[in-house]
Amino acid sequence: MNTKNMWIAIASGAAMSLILANVPLLNLVNILLCAGFWVSPLFAVGLYRRLNGSLTLLDGLKIGVLTGLIAWAVGFALSFVGLAGIQGIVNGAQALLPGDESQGLSDMPSWGPMVFNLLGVLFETFFGVIGGLIGGAIFRTDRPVKKVEVQA
Repeated sequence: MNTKNMWIAIASGAAMSLILANVPLLNLVNILLCAGFWVSPLFAVGLYRRLNGSLTLLDGLKIGVLTGLIAWAVGFALSFVGLAGIQGIVNGAQALLPGDESQGLSDMPSWGPMVFNLLGVLFETFFGVIGGLIGGAIFRTDRPVKKVEVQA
């Protein structure tokens, strides 16, 4: 496994996951079966295969899990400035709702957002496993090639 290509693919997949989950209008992609969370590791596995030329199912799983973990870590860090996590959701909702309706959004206990964002590691890792396994199954190069004989 080429370490440089692996980290390029993981960083690209994690960036894609963060963009699809947090940019307004693009985050609507996540409404459809959490597509941004499992398509991003799938993309990372495909990118690694393209950069490296070879891929096993285990490589796909590793890349998927690491993509999910990196996306969670960066998203968790961004949640402290209100760009991701529940804080990003609240900030986005406050921009859309009238003043009277958005007052109660910031009245949640201080431990609530932290628990929500920490549970995100399970969510991102779970979907990273799914995306990595799908990508590993699709893009793997370690399968034996079956010869098909054509009878005339």
